[in-house]
Amino acid sequence: MADFKIPKHGDICWRELATKDLAAASEFYSQLFGWNIEQSKVTPMAYKEIHIKDKACGGMMEIDEKWGPNPPPSNWTTYIAVDDADSAAERVVANGGSLRMPPFDAPGVGRMVLAIDPSGASFAMIQFPSAG
Repeated sequence: MADFKIPKHGDICWRELATKDLAAASEFYSQLFGWNIEQSKVTPMAYKEIHIKDKACGGMMEIDEKWGPNPPPSNWTTYIAVDDADSAAERVVANGGSLRMPPFDAPGVGRMVLAIDPSGASFAMIQFPSAG
């Protein structure tokens, strides 16, 4: 199993690809960069973890019908660690940003927020179970 240490508040800690073709993306990135891509042991859903030098640093998931009638195009999201997802979400709005998805619990992973900064750039925040 790959190493993963709980990051500190404010650390860029995870990169995630949401793709319309998970198999093709897995093959593309593993061939392009030599990444080891394997099914996550943390979640039962089809979620592939990216391991580089035995360190889990990102993941990939399929955009499917569960994303609704107007799913986004394939895209990468950067996750930033926070001590408290709920208060971080409040600070996003207080500082001129907005929320694509308010805080929610991802079982076995942590509490997440999908946000947009005032310029329109998307990012995500995650509170790991042992943080805060």
